[in-house]
Amino acid sequence: MNYWYLWFIIIICVLLPAARARKLRQARIARKNRIKRQKGDHIMNELIKNYIDKEVIVYTSSTSGVTGTVTKIEDNWVELEDKNGQKQIVNTDYVSRIQEYPRNKKGKKKLVVT
Repeated sequence: MNYWYLWFIIIICVLLPAARARKLRQARIARKNRIKRQKGDHIMNELIKNYIDKEVIVYTSSTSGVTGTVTKIEDNWVELEDKNGQKQIVNTDYVSRIQEYPRNKKGKKKLVVT
């Protein structure tokens, strides 16, 4: 433990700026999306309307993913309902990716009766 000050310097010089850079990047993205919304560009809203009443995984910039069924989309918000009936609201400014939940799609075979 003679070199505790080196660990302190590493934390101050490496980890703190990395965390701040992530927050700044998220703020920049939010500002850019706010400007787009003021101009009337709601591209993400139109894309998400294709997924209404489908079970999806929504990836945002802050979480790994939110799973649920898209129930409605208004202004800049998407309402998701999970299996237990709990509802979540996600801001479309932070949606980076959305995909239909891949349930039982792999290995689906048709039964042929002869």
